[in-house]
Amino acid sequence: MRRRTFLLTAPGAVAAQQTTRVTGYEVWSWDRWRKITGENRRQIVSDQTGKAGLADLLAFNGQRITASGDWPARRRSILGVIQAILGPSPATRPPLETRTLEETPLEGYIRRRVMYQSEPGEFVPAFLLVPRKLDAPAPAVICPHQTVQEGKNEPAGLAGNSRLHMALHLVRRGFVTLAYDAACFGERHDPASGHYGDAIPFYKKHPEWSMMGKMAWDLSRGVDYLRSLDFVDPASIGSIGHSHGGYTTLFGMALDDRIAAGASSCGFDTFRHDGNVFRWSHATALMPRLGFYLSSPYVDMRFYSGVLDSETIQTPLDMHYVLAMIAPRPLFLSTSDEDSVFPNAGWSARQALARLEPVYRLLGAEDRMGSYYFRGGHGFPPEAAERAYGWLERWLRR
Repeated sequence: MRRRTFLLTAPGAVAAQQTTRVTGYEVWSWDRWRKITGENRRQIVSDQTGKAGLADLLAFNGQRITASGDWPARRRSILGVIQAILGPSPATRPPLETRTLEETPLEGYIRRRVMYQSEPGEFVPAFLLVPRKLDAPAPAVICPHQTVQEGKNEPAGLAGNSRLHMALHLVRRGFVTLAYDAACFGERHDPASGHYGDAIPFYKKHPEWSMMGKMAWDLSRGVDYLRSLDFVDPASIGSIGHSHGGYTTLFGMALDDRIAAGASSCGFDTFRHDGNVFRWSHATALMPRLGFYLSSPYVDMRFYSGVLDSETIQTPLDMHYVLAMIAPRPLFLSTSDEDSVFPNAGWSARQALARLEPVYRLLGAEDRMGSYYFRGGHGFPPEAAERAYGWLERWLRR
C-alpha cells in the first residue's frame, strides 16, 4: 500500500487545515442558549398546532388538495414552518477552496482526506472514497455519521461499528462516497468542551440559526463539493445515514432538492408519538426553539424518553412535514420496533408514512417510498443495510 501526503503551499493553506476551537470548557444548555440569543417563544402557528395526531398533509386552507398542481403552495407553507424553527441559513455560499491533504490507494478504491469550505473561514474535514475504475461519471452518496466522536472515521471504515461503515460498503459497490465530520464531532469537536459544547460559539456567531439547520447546510455543501468533481454524476447524488446521520439525511433532503435519493436508518420519533421535544432542544443543541413547547418540571436528562409532556402538541412542526419536503424523490426508512434511542420509532414511522403516502400518490410516485421494520434495537442490521443499499442502487444508477 502506498500513501501520498500533499503539502499545501498555497496562501491560506495552513489556515485551511485548522478547525474552529473554543476557549475554555463549554457546556450546552438550553437556558444558556436563551441568554445568548434573547429568544422567546415565537408566534408560529400551522395546521399542526394543537393537534395530538399528525396533521393531514393534503388539507390546506380549508380544502383538500386533489391535483398535483396545487401541491407546490402547500409545500411552500410547510417549508415556512420548518424555516421558522430552524432559522435562516447564510444568504451566500463561499467558494469551496477544496484541499486534498492525503491520498491512500486501497484495494478497489482510493481514499482521499480532503477539506472544503462550508462558511467563510470554516473548513469541513472529510474522506472522499473513489472506486479505482470509473468508465463514466459515477453516482455518489454522502454518508453523514451517527452521534459518535469518531465522526467521519466510522462511515469511512476506520473506526466504530463495522455495520455503519456505509461509505466503505458503498464505494465497494461502485459509488463515489463522502464521509465528513459534522459540527461538534470528530475534528470539529474541541475536547476541552462538553457534549454539544461546540454549539455555544456557533450560537454566538449565528443567534438566529440552529444546529440542525447547520447540519443540513454542511450536508448541502458536501453536495456542492461532489458536484465539483468531474467523475461524479451531478444528477445522481444521494445520502444515507444512521441515527444522527439518518435525520441529517432527512433534513438535508428537505432543504436541498439536488439530493436525488436517500435512506435513513433509525432516524426519528415524531414529536407527538415521542411525547417530548426535550431531546432536540435540551439534550442536544439541534433545534432549541422546540424547547418552548415543554412544560413538565419532571423532564430532564434522565427522564425525557419516559415522561410525556402535553405541551408538545402545540409544536407547529412534526417530522412528517420534513418527509413531505422530500416528495416525490425516492425515500427509504429503516426503522427498529425496539429502538432504545427513539422508543416509539416504529409507531412514529408508520404514522408518518401513512400521512406521506397520499402525497407520493398525488405526485405519481408511489413506488418511490420504501420502508423496512425490524427488531433488534437501535442499529443497522445486515438485512436493513442490503435493502437500503439496494434502494440507492435502484434510484441513483442511470
